[in-house]
Amino acid sequence: MTHENEHENDHEDHLAPAYVALDEAEVALADLEARCCKPERSPRMQALADTLAEVRSGLENVNSDHAAADQVYDTLGDAGSQIGWLQVGCCAPNRLPLYHTLLENLTVTQRAVKKATGGGH
Repeated sequence: MTHENEHENDHEDHLAPAYVALDEAEVALADLEARCCKPERSPRMQALADTLAEVRSGLENVNSDHAAADQVYDTLGDAGSQIGWLQVGCCAPNRLPLYHTLLENLTVTQRAVKKATGGGH
């Protein structure tokens, strides 16, 4: 393995927590949707699921194009806004931990991208 390949693999390793965090976010969202008592919120939850899928898709480009990280950050921001809207309108305090889990996993994803692109601590 060349030094260049080692460096590339290092970036991929830095993104591994982002993929795990997105998996966990998707599980929390599925749980939230299953427990929601208002069917009219379902389209917004589907939109959030689509946004999380867009984040995951964007991660695939970060290793080869660090500028793609900016798009991932923007999409993470969109996801955070969607989560906030859903949380503010939620009528069940026992579901608040699911919103926290979603937001926490977006933060893990953002930090992993920063680290992979040399911008993290």
